[in-house]
Amino acid sequence: MSRSYVLGRAPARWASWVFYLGLVLGIGLLGGIVWANFEARMFYPSDMFTPGSKRERLRSLYCPPVVAQDETARLRLKVRNPLDRPVRRFVRITVALRHLLLVDQQKIWLDLGPHETQEVTWEIPASEGVYGGRILMTSVYSFYTAPSGEIISSINDCGIWVWPVRGISGAWALSLASALVFGLMAAGLYVGGLGAVSGPLQLLFRLYLVAWIAQIALRAWVLSGALLAILSIILLMWALQQIESPNGPPPE
Repeated sequence: MSRSYVLGRAPARWASWVFYLGLVLGIGLLGGIVWANFEARMFYPSDMFTPGSKRERLRSLYCPPVVAQDETARLRLKVRNPLDRPVRRFVRITVALRHLLLVDQQKIWLDLGPHETQEVTWEIPASEGVYGGRILMTSVYSFYTAPSGEIISSINDCGIWVWPVRGISGAWALSLASALVFGLMAAGLYVGGLGAVSGPLQLLFRLYLVAWIAQIALRAWVLSGALLAILSIILLMWALQQIESPNGPPPE
């Protein structure tokens, strides 16, 4: 007797297809955000060769992951003085203007007291996106001089995916898209009955959830991209299995 009948019912025939549809859409959703950040990392390589024997990552840079076509992205950076004495800190913000070779730069000097933090904000209209308006890119470089005379520099960058929607903010559009993805996967697992008979599919659901948290909540696009690569390989293997045996039972 199969495990599904021991538990009382077999999973619905549509359940696996609905689950995998949600997974495919989810991979595309997060994959686009990861791609935008990867492109931004390659955008302004000169920041990687600026002075500074000790280089740090500017973790305080915030960019929205998605914006609508009629929206203006608002970015912010918190700049902190880690020393017990006043310091003058330099910040250079580079923004791509519709092309990777056309950039706009802001150069700012901030006078910070001991352990003081200041916030710098700037805006990028969605119309300034590169690759036909699909991605907004910015790169940030900062440095200050330590008491020993050592230059302490920091860099970071981010890419923002421009969605072809209007009349709704990117944050709302991303929330709705994420709800659709999780709704489809949850429908296949819990309404269609796959969750009771398929441990592997539950694992895929958890892997995607971790990838979503890594990207949306933690801004860890490298980790999210690695998890998406694993999910894509598993999905490809499932698709090949379906091609070889199209009338076979759903994976359990």
